Amino acid sequence: MILIIHPELALAQSLMEQIAPCARLWEIDDVATFAQGPGQAVRAIACIGGKRTDPALFGLFPKLEAVIAAGVGVDGVDLKAAEAFGISVCNSPGINTDDVADLALGLLIAGERNIIELDGLVRRGEWADALTHAPRYRLRGRTLGILGMGAIGKAIGVRAEAFGLNVIWSGPNPKPDIIWPRVETVLELARQSDILMLACPLTEATRGIVSGEVLAALGSEGVLINVARGGVVDEAALLKALRERKILGAGLDVFENEPTNPKLWADLPNVVLTPHVAGRTRESVQEAVRAALGNLMRLYQGQQLENRVI
Repeated sequence: MILIIHPELALAQSLMEQIAPCARLWEIDDVATFAQGPGQAVRAIACIGGKRTDPALFGLFPKLEAVIAAGVGVDGVDLKAAEAFGISVCNSPGINTDDVADLALGLLIAGERNIIELDGLVRRGEWADALTHAPRYRLRGRTLGILGMGAIGKAIGVRAEAFGLNVIWSGPNPKPDIIWPRVETVLELARQSDILMLACPLTEATRGIVSGEVLAALGSEGVLINVARGGVVDEAALLKALRERKILGAGLDVFENEPTNPKLWADLPNVVLTPHVAGRTRESVQEAVRAALGNLMRLYQGQQLENRVI
């Protein structure tokens, strides 16, 4: 049996059921009772890797062998708990690299050129008022600092160069194949950047790494773009910096708590918000499901799993 954790995967249930019977966690009233009955047959959990999967589930199902995450991130899965129970965790790497990079640049352009507010002026018949707004900076010649130079960071860098931005980056280790200059710390990266773009994983080392000090170093003309994870940023410090105009603006696809409380952002016209959809395109969703189905098939056929995180 496959236990489906998140409702977003319900559309793929008919395909999963061609592999094994399925159950939906959100429709089970008493999980402990289920685990002692039909749940005895659960061999796999199917989940969205970036959303929380309760680690208490791992000890309930004696035949559970694998957590199959649709998506690249697995920060919603307690890896230490899974490892303690001898459970494999697999993800779907590389499915949305271009999609995340595209939205990162989209957030930047929307904010830098004030597209959201100007759209509203046109729709309200306030065309002339738009001409009274102070013009924004052009992108060419400005410096983009990328925190995290994995596949997504590289894809952002390539796009940024096409816009004439000067690219620098920071990450834990030097990468000889990267042509752009590396900066040793995120604080120094912020100091040298006009735009700070986050593309790093959420780990204990990166949690809250974009602090009030880093935002101050970015400065009153600086812009923050986050397509990584909300936990990378001290959100309280960011809200304060935006409200006090300590930075020029931000573009955010991810938040400390999701869904975020809209009241937090209601009085902040200098931020562009999207609901954690940077990696969500038709193609990436299809590829994530295809990768998850492939691993479920391998599990039930006794084959080696692919893309194992642990």
